[in-house]
Amino acid sequence: MKKIIFYLTVILFLSGFSFSCEKEIRSSIPNAKVFIRVDNLFPIEFTRLQNPNSAVSFPIPGAVHPADFEFGFGGVLIYRDLDGKIRSCDLACPVEALPTVRVEVNMPFAVCPVCDSKFDLSWGFAAPVSGPAREPLRRYYATDRATSIVASN
Repeated sequence: MKKIIFYLTVILFLSGFSFSCEKEIRSSIPNAKVFIRVDNLFPIEFTRLQNPNSAVSFPIPGAVHPADFEFGFGGVLIYRDLDGKIRSCDLACPVEALPTVRVEVNMPFAVCPVCDSKFDLSWGFAAPVSGPAREPLRRYYATDRATSIVASN
């Protein structure tokens, strides 16, 4: 019996079986570099992001951004969900898959102005709730530090 369990374990290991609950979500939005730091350079935005159900889109029109900032494929949305967790995703609609077609955010939803897909940002999944979209907005890592918020990939 021990040999059977051992061999089954080896087979599962070699076949790439994973016990992880995390599932990689494929996106029609191409992978693009993301790095944004919201801190004392953006005091209004930093203060806004301290509240649940708040959001800031980058790049900010008319603002001067540090040279090391990277804005993903269609821009980056940093938001705090209803649980108070900081989140980040690309602004490009996965249906249109163009950097110029960006969702418009009115928390807790983001809506594509072209295809009318609606994404729920309430709990951080950015999942579609109506329209033709079948995949969520491309998500990025977001870290909440005491003096800054960082979005990256």
